[in-house]
Amino acid sequence: MRNQIRKSLCFLRRVAGNTTANALPVMAVALIPVLTVVGGGMDYARASLAKARLQEAVDSAALAGRRAMSNNDLETARATVNAYIAFNFTNGTYGTSPLNIELTKPATGVVRVRATTTLDTTLLALAGLDKFNIGAVGEATQNLDNVDVMLVLDTTGSMAEKLDGKTKLETLKTAVRSLYKELEPAQTQLAAQGMRMRIGIVPYSGSVNVGKVLLAKSAGYLATQHTYYHNFYYNGNWYIGARTYNLSNYIGGAKFGSPNGHNSGSQSRWAGCVEERQTVSTITANDGRTAAPAAALDLDIDLIPTDDKSRWKPYIAEPSRGDTNMYCPSEVTPLAELHKNDIETQLGKLVAQGSTYHDVGMIWATRMLSPGGIFGSDNPSTYNGRPVHRYIIYMTDGEMSAPLGGYSAYGLEYFDRRVGGSSDSDNSARHSRRFQMACNAAKSRNVSVWTIAFGTSNNASLTACASNADQTSVAANSDALISKFAEIGRNIGALRLSQ
Repeated sequence: MRNQIRKSLCFLRRVAGNTTANALPVMAVALIPVLTVVGGGMDYARASLAKARLQEAVDSAALAGRRAMSNNDLETARATVNAYIAFNFTNGTYGTSPLNIELTKPATGVVRVRATTTLDTTLLALAGLDKFNIGAVGEATQNLDNVDVMLVLDTTGSMAEKLDGKTKLETLKTAVRSLYKELEPAQTQLAAQGMRMRIGIVPYSGSVNVGKVLLAKSAGYLATQHTYYHNFYYNGNWYIGARTYNLSNYIGGAKFGSPNGHNSGSQSRWAGCVEERQTVSTITANDGRTAAPAAALDLDIDLIPTDDKSRWKPYIAEPSRGDTNMYCPSEVTPLAELHKNDIETQLGKLVAQGSTYHDVGMIWATRMLSPGGIFGSDNPSTYNGRPVHRYIIYMTDGEMSAPLGGYSAYGLEYFDRRVGGSSDSDNSARHSRRFQMACNAAKSRNVSVWTIAFGTSNNASLTACASNADQTSVAANSDALISKFAEIGRNIGALRLSQ
């Protein structure tokens, strides 16, 4: 290189010393540095554009790779990383050579992508610079903030049906296990940094089994007397009538039978399901309101009970038949730092029975996640100085089913008429509208909602309930449901670029 420079300088001196007919040679020589400067600017511009484009491709690939990484296994992210880089930085972009891509995991839950290439110069080669070395690094991790996840699980009678050789309920249990398998590394990582990931479970059918959780908060949250419509046996005949029960002993765990001597001889203990508090019958299927009216106390998520209108009532189905807990699902699991064995224990309690009241499941999930109301003291907006991100994962295998003749959290609706349905279909449509209001209440509290329709088509209610179009889906078969739960596990906790 130095010899080339010496020769060029000697040549220029000779030209400068010889003034005979040298105008054109002098001009030609003068163009060399001019072209080098201009061409060099173009080369540097191409290199800058290539580097910026490569950085964008690497950043997007790191985020996508972290989202795709399963069970903290880096290899599960590789195909996604390569696909994103190939899409955003095609081979030969701006004249670059083929990319060299390096994928590493510098820490648990972190994906680092490094891409390098070269760019041949044009006129800068005249100055001895043949190529640029270009590189970019992108790193993505899950957001290191606290996470609360509430699983709202349809455990109605249809979940006992078989799909792909197993009951849908068994597949649901497997799907929840796959979700936790994805969440476990993040939970461990959070705990190591003084933060937490809590998980809760709300099994639902026609009611929610939350009574004993309420009693642990305050005995004043449950009414001690309530009038129920029931079947009862008297003088050899069955009747339907209203009966008022004094619940003080019942709440305390005593056995409970039919009132006024109308007893078939059977008694049973209360399992913990509750009837909802006072509401209104003016919320119709076509109600245009996004939020519930003030008088609908059942939809007032953060209302703390102060009187019998705002208190919940123990769910008593047919005590005269010894079946006070008919179709009462398994007990809810409040938010806690559940681990694999804890979740397995709760899954073992799930039973498929009862009708499908989507609104009841969403109402209680939102109550149990809310930073206000009766669970507010358990749900701070920050924990150890970091914010809390809240999620609901809502899974159902069917449409709303709220028959007037069935018993639910709204009583025996044919007689109680709290919701005001004129037929089974109208009643179900009214409950669907309440479901949407409950979904809106969750999202207004910054809860990110995912909905999954399992073994059935999606519907407008589930689509509208989800926080966005990417968070509602259909799982047509067992494998799809398990895969969807795992995918949600990989996405929970906002991803961010860490480098």
